[in-house]
Amino acid sequence: MSSYFYFSATLPALQASASAPPLSHEAFMELASRFLSAKDLAVLGGARLFLPEDGSFPVSVSSSPLLSRYYRWELALRNELARLRAGRMQKPVDKHVRPGEPEWDAQRAAQAAFQAEDPLQAELLLERERWSLIETLATNKFFSLEYLIAYALLLQVLERRARFDLQRGQEGYRTVYRSVLDTADYR
Repeated sequence: MSSYFYFSATLPALQASASAPPLSHEAFMELASRFLSAKDLAVLGGARLFLPEDGSFPVSVSSSPLLSRYYRWELALRNELARLRAGRMQKPVDKHVRPGEPEWDAQRAAQAAFQAEDPLQAELLLERERWSLIETLATNKFFSLEYLIAYALLLQVLERRARFDLQRGQEGYRTVYRSVLDTADYR
């Protein structure tokens, strides 16, 4: 695996408490295209915060132990959230759970988010858990592709958190809630 000393050293530090990322994921990828080999750039480009809806892992997972571990955690998190929500609604969960191994940390995070007082707090909790996991996975991965993958994922966490807006969230909630009430069968 290649080392990217110069590129890694020139990147701005990421802070979990930052209100916005120091650069966008798009700008990061543009910079990466100048320093990484085509193969490594393709792997880095496959580093996404969320799995596709079908729960399949991107091809880039085979080239990155960090991505493989992160996606297993993310899949277990999504599966546990689906189980908890289905249980609350007394609905079958089978069509929402994807094949994958359970992960204790992901289940714990899902349960904590599920018990949060409001949706914003639940999402913030999940983003803190993602951040913590990614930082742990990147430990001692200095100047490597694995470090850059972790950096890309953390940038995406910061970008996602920066898009959280209380007023827009409340409006979206009211819209969805109205839609549910309008289509509900009150028999």
